[in-house]
Amino acid sequence: MDRVRVGLVGAGNVARVGHLPALSAMPDVVLAGVVTDPPAEAEMTARRWGIERVYPDADAMIGDARLDALYVLTPKGSHVPFVERGLAARLPVFCEKPLASTSEEAWRLADAAHDGGHLLQVGFNRRFAEVYRIARDTIAGHAPLFLIAQKHRPDHFYRMSLENAIHMVDLVRWFGGEVTDLAALAAAADPYEEDGIAVLLRYETGGAATVTAAYGAGEWEERLTAVAGGATARVVAPDRVEVSRDGETRVIEMRPRAMGWAQVTESLGFGPQARHFIACVTGRERPETDARDAARTQDLLDRVLLAAGLPTDDRPASAETS
Repeated sequence: MDRVRVGLVGAGNVARVGHLPALSAMPDVVLAGVVTDPPAEAEMTARRWGIERVYPDADAMIGDARLDALYVLTPKGSHVPFVERGLAARLPVFCEKPLASTSEEAWRLADAAHDGGHLLQVGFNRRFAEVYRIARDTIAGHAPLFLIAQKHRPDHFYRMSLENAIHMVDLVRWFGGEVTDLAALAAAADPYEEDGIAVLLRYETGGAATVTAAYGAGEWEERLTAVAGGATARVVAPDRVEVSRDGETRVIEMRPRAMGWAQVTESLGFGPQARHFIACVTGRERPETDARDAARTQDLLDRVLLAAGLPTDDRPASAETS
């Protein structure tokens, strides 16, 4: 295909900050359609990003826009039906993380994509951020002895760990492999609206990792330290990484390298992630963050939540109305 025609379901804040700037900058991508609420916002989004047409619903867009790929960027509670529509139409699908609200649903989608031979990528954009790539390359070939990951943010909302801590849980797997044992604590007056979690994990290789995530924090903060093979890599996201070896430290800053114009589109990995997805679409290759790998990350997060005494399902509808 000469150009990949992409349709988007959902165009909220993450889409506007990360995905739309990334896709619109790619000359081999056509933004063919968008579905989002309210209608006035959809029209404004289409004008701002050069999207060909606004559609009233996903079925109308899939049936009319001659799509080559579908982006699902809605809130996590509605990922499943839109991913299912894309797979049923035999479209390659990109879905924001988490793939679903529960691991059971995530595995159902992952297995459906695998069994049907469909491309389904999940948006763990940190794996594509240059600072994390540099840090991981620093310890390549060595199992981590210790890994410390933390991600704090001012926001506080329903099932926050499924939005926030899951990034760090995924990086734990990506840097060091699978986990055998873990222990976790949570601060949570309401188990579905936790204030934060602290986790200690043991890798299959024998190393250890910690994850902390605080919600309602004073500012957005994201850091990771990895120790392995006589080296230490320290990430201060989104745009600084320090590499220490033999008593010397090398500092790499993304902003000066970009002459002060670094944006989260690139520094947090949205641009490289989008380019990877489109390359997988055109080359018919399996994406690095495919649905089965994403489901394994969600399984690990479930283990964390259960160890911390938190639920792994959505709040029962009866509890919302009682």
